[in-house]
Amino acid sequence: MKFTELTVKEYDNFVQNSSLESHYFQTKENIGTREADGFEVVLLGIKDDDNQVIAASLFSKIPTMGSYVYYSNRGPVMDYSDLGLVEFYLRELEKYLRQHQCLYVKMDPYWIYQIYDKDVNPFPSRQQNDAIVNLFKAHGYQHHGFTTQYDTSSQVRWMGVLDLKDQTPASIKKKFDSQRKRNINKAINHGIKVKFLGPDELDRFFKLYRETEERAGFVSKTDDYFKNFIEHYGDKVLVPLAYIDLDEYIKTLQEGLNDKESRRDQMMSKENKSDKQLKKIAELDKQIDHDQKEMLKASELRQTDGAILDLAAGVYFTNAYEVNYFSGGSSEKYNQYMGPYMMHWYMINYCFEHGYERYNFYGLSGDFTENSEDYGVYRFKRGFNVQIEELIGDFYKPIQKVKYWIFTTLDKVRKKIKK
Repeated sequence: MKFTELTVKEYDNFVQNSSLESHYFQTKENIGTREADGFEVVLLGIKDDDNQVIAASLFSKIPTMGSYVYYSNRGPVMDYSDLGLVEFYLRELEKYLRQHQCLYVKMDPYWIYQIYDKDVNPFPSRQQNDAIVNLFKAHGYQHHGFTTQYDTSSQVRWMGVLDLKDQTPASIKKKFDSQRKRNINKAINHGIKVKFLGPDELDRFFKLYRETEERAGFVSKTDDYFKNFIEHYGDKVLVPLAYIDLDEYIKTLQEGLNDKESRRDQMMSKENKSDKQLKKIAELDKQIDHDQKEMLKASELRQTDGAILDLAAGVYFTNAYEVNYFSGGSSEKYNQYMGPYMMHWYMINYCFEHGYERYNFYGLSGDFTENSEDYGVYRFKRGFNVQIEELIGDFYKPIQKVKYWIFTTLDKVRKKIKK
C-alpha cells in the first residue's frame, strides 16, 4: 500500500463507486465550495498494490499562524472495520502533514459509534465502536468527546435515519406514528404539491428559512452560504418546495360539496328513513359544514394572500447512497396545510423512485430529554420511526506542538476577553 495525493478523477471514481458509506461533504463537488470560501483543497488517499484507491479524503487547508489547519469534514472515506487500513492511513497521514506546514489536523469521520431505535434503545446486534476511538487516541488524537449538545465548532454527532432497504412507501408509512400518518393524509387531501426550485427561485426558500430562523432563534446561515453549495453541487443538491394552489383547492372543495349535498338531498327525499339512513345524513351534514368552513377560510386567504401559498422548503444533498436533509423552513401562518409533512413524504418517495436506501433526517443534539433544546425536533423525527445513529465524533491532533500550544493559549485569552 502507498499513501499519496489523488487526482480529482481518482478521488471521485473511488467515492462514487465504492460500497463504503460517505458523506456529501466528501464528494468532489465540495472542492468547489471550499475553494470559493478561499481555502486550498488536497485529496489524500491510499492505493493498494494494484494501484487501486482503497481510502480517500478531502482536506481543506485553512491558513492559521503561518501554517495550515488540515480539516477533513466527514472524512476520510474508508473501511473503518479494517483497523490495519485505518492505522496505516493515520501513520502515513502524519508523515505527510509534517512535510506540508500543518499546525493541527481535525477529522470527524462519517462512521457510526452506535445505532439505536427511535426510543434510544441500542440495537442488540450492535456494539459500541470503541476500537476506532481507541485507535485514534493511540495515534495521539484528542477526542472531542461523546457530546450530547449542538456545538458550532463541530458537525452534528447524532442523526435520525430511515432505513428504506427492502421497504416500500406503504410499508414504511405503516411504521409512522398516528400523527405522522394523519398529517401526511391531511396534506394529500389538501392537494399540497411539491416542486423543485431552480436557482432563480431560491428567494422562496430563503423567505421560509428566515421566518423559521426568527421563530426558532437558531444561528443564521447567510444566503451566500446556501448559494455556494447550490452552485457547486449542481444536480446533487435538491430544493423542494411544498405549496398549495388555492384556486385548485377551492375548486376541489366545491366539487366535493356539490357531491355531498346531492347525496344528502337524495337521502332526505326518501320517506320512512331508517336509523342507519338518519345517521348517514347526520354524518354528511357534519362533512358539509366542515367543507363550507374550510372553503370560506381558503377563499379569504385567496383574497388576502394570493392563489399560491408557499408552505415549506428544504435543502437536500444526495450522494451515492442516501438523500440527506440539510436545512429547511416553513410558514407558521399556513401550518394547517401540513406543508413540512408533505415535503418529507415527497422526498421519501423520491428515494424509492431513484434507488436510495437511506433517507437521512440528519441532525439531533443527542439530548433526548424533554427539557433539551431540540426535543421538538427529536419528537418530530421519532414519529417517522427513525433509527438514531451516533457517530464517533471529532478528533484533533497537533502536528507542530509548540506552535499549537501558543495557538490554543491565545484562543483561550481571546474568549475570556469576549466574555
